[in-house]
Amino acid sequence: MWVFGYGSLMWDGWEQPLGGLRIDGAVLTGFRRSFNKQSVTNWGTSNGPGPTLGLEPRQAGKCIGTAFSFPDKTRTAVVNLLTRREGPSFALIELPVLLPDGREIIALTPVNDRSKSTYIGNVSLKKRAAMAKTARGNKGACADYIRNIYKKLDSLGIPDSDVEEFWTLVRS
Repeated sequence: MWVFGYGSLMWDGWEQPLGGLRIDGAVLTGFRRSFNKQSVTNWGTSNGPGPTLGLEPRQAGKCIGTAFSFPDKTRTAVVNLLTRREGPSFALIELPVLLPDGREIIALTPVNDRSKSTYIGNVSLKKRAAMAKTARGNKGACADYIRNIYKKLDSLGIPDSDVEEFWTLVRS
């Protein structure tokens, strides 16, 4: 089985206890990263939600991330872990992902449900940036979360103009 990661799944080692093997540079087409999900616990509160990373459909979109391969016998454990980790506003959807060697695989991908109240992709980018500047949750300041995403993608050599634009708005 395969899983596609586009944020913290790419770098925090979650796959290791489950026997996962990582392949960096995998590409999911038809989507882009977006800070379009409000956090009311980790990076914000119900009174001051913080925008966190999700996927947004985009016809010509391309999201570079990491594909993880797991033994089929670990499927239930992987799905349970991802369901707990990503939360009830995300669905695990099977999507085609292109590996660096040219193979196309089908990977479970956490995609935020745009019909849930946590979806804020319909809020202007400037307003979401203003939210991020003041939001703080039990894991810290939302602005730090966004800066860390930006820096980690940069250190991995993954260009992402949407993340760069959002980080520029947040730090201005």
